[in-house]
Amino acid sequence: MKKNTFLYILKVLLVVISGLLYISCSSQEDKQLQRQKDIKAYAEKINSNPIALTASNADTLISLYESYINDYPDDSMSEYYLFQMHNVYAAKNQCDSALYCLNKIIKDYPKGKNVGAAYFFKGVVLNDVCLNRDESIKAFEEYIRRYPNNPHVETARRIMQLDTMNNPIDLISNSND
Repeated sequence: MKKNTFLYILKVLLVVISGLLYISCSSQEDKQLQRQKDIKAYAEKINSNPIALTASNADTLISLYESYINDYPDDSMSEYYLFQMHNVYAAKNQCDSALYCLNKIIKDYPKGKNVGAAYFFKGVVLNDVCLNRDESIKAFEEYIRRYPNNPHVETARRIMQLDTMNNPIDLISNSND
């Protein structure tokens, strides 16, 4: 085989392989975008009608979120879906699962958009879902230490104050001073 013919065949093969890779990547991106659209549509269906939040629908939504997060862990939507997943678990009163999602955001996406909210809602979940006032206060203290200028700091302080008061009515009296 002549050297020119060999180079020509090699170039053709490289072009074909490049084309196949491009089609494969485009197809993957299309699948990923379609999954995001499907998740959004399903979540909107549930959120638009409180009656639609059945245990079965909540489990389906969690499965959609988990599947996406497992397939695309580095995608920014995975952090967002983890945050949404914590909401579903909290609505189902599943303390450990809600905390798992928030802790995963804190650990896996330390510079993400939802990490500050994850610290705050960790305190909320511990307080309202887990009914663990002591751990809730620790979580809020951590949140205030890390995000002292965040608008939710005052809310965190008020929740901690409520949890430590003998008479919560005193909070109303103190806020009018």
